[in-house]
Amino acid sequence: MRKFLLTFPLLLAIFASHSQSIRELYQAGLKAYDEKDYQVFKEKMYSIDTMRPNYPPVVYNLAGGYALTGELDKSIETLKKYILMNATQDFTEDEDFAALIETEAFQDIVKQQKDLTEEMPVEVAYQFPILQSHSECITYSNKQKSFFLGGVRDGKIWKIEDGKEPEVWAESPENSWAVMGLDISKDGKTLWACTSAMDNFESLREEDKGKASVLKYDLKKGTLLETFAVPTNHVFGDMITDSNGNVFISDGVENKLYWVSEEKGELEVFADLDNEIFNLQGLTFNQDESAMYLSDYIDGIYRLDMTTRETQKLSVPGDVLLKGIDGLYFRENMLVGMHNGTIPNRVIKYRLDENGTGILSKEVVAQAGVLGEPTQGTFVDNKLYFISNSPWPSYDREGNFNPDKKSIVIGAVSF
Repeated sequence: MRKFLLTFPLLLAIFASHSQSIRELYQAGLKAYDEKDYQVFKEKMYSIDTMRPNYPPVVYNLAGGYALTGELDKSIETLKKYILMNATQDFTEDEDFAALIETEAFQDIVKQQKDLTEEMPVEVAYQFPILQSHSECITYSNKQKSFFLGGVRDGKIWKIEDGKEPEVWAESPENSWAVMGLDISKDGKTLWACTSAMDNFESLREEDKGKASVLKYDLKKGTLLETFAVPTNHVFGDMITDSNGNVFISDGVENKLYWVSEEKGELEVFADLDNEIFNLQGLTFNQDESAMYLSDYIDGIYRLDMTTRETQKLSVPGDVLLKGIDGLYFRENMLVGMHNGTIPNRVIKYRLDENGTGILSKEVVAQAGVLGEPTQGTFVDNKLYFISNSPWPSYDREGNFNPDKKSIVIGAVSF
């Protein structure tokens, strides 16, 4: 189990605000494990998982801790949870699970692990040479019959017409950085973009780090109409427009939902979710826009009532783990999650209950293979088109971009 504990500094980096207490728990757990005090080891791993849930190495260690202390049912339950996060780890030779290996429940997990790693091909809708831009987000104009892509590295917006190579539609203006989200207004007249000053943006200035902005374009003319910028400590990661002309933006650092209302035309906080959500990502409305679904990359999906602005975490059955969801989309009482925080990555449809407050079942529609790292998508008629292999793994430790794939693939999911 030591090999998993060695990855723990990454957890500390992700959750810096709690790093001291988590570090102390980790060190105490490591010491207890070395001294074969497995009860204390389990307790420390449980405490960490309670503070910041669903970090795969900690969940794995917790499963081992349960097995070592004779809590075999809890170990099985936790190991099932772990393989939904990482189905590639060979745990059958781990001596910590010696008490489980001969049980039927353990063998069922081994079989489930095999199912979770089998390739399920994605429908390839479009394919074009990989852009040094690093495509991350996508939207579609019905009027222009064109896709638009946002570039992380160059901060540009690219346009794709059927049968043509991608071309630059908008350069990166002042107070604009990595393009992380795109959406077109329901009347088809405005293209909105959200940008974040991240290290992956090749023209980043040190003084801009942590800044973010929202850009408003005239879609027909391609001209920039307005820029709404905020100072440091933000990552605007996704956005969505409603039928009234309002635009909503997720901030994955502050865990606030921002908006630019049609009435006021100012960038403001719509809902402060920092006490509920660890890492705010994807946004999508239900059918009548009375509620918005929000993906927490760490801990699941929440439903936000647009009138009361109160949130409720979706209930899930035991075989569902809503971890690692980037883009999130609603259609026909279903949610589609782009899971790029699991191994392997997946695209999964989730059937909602009548109230839209819980998940009844799931259907994996793409997994592994050409899927790569799915990020964001857009509906065109009865299909969800999405970037299926955004090249985030193509950066080395120095931040250099060296893609090993030849093409960007836009996949499709039918409804």
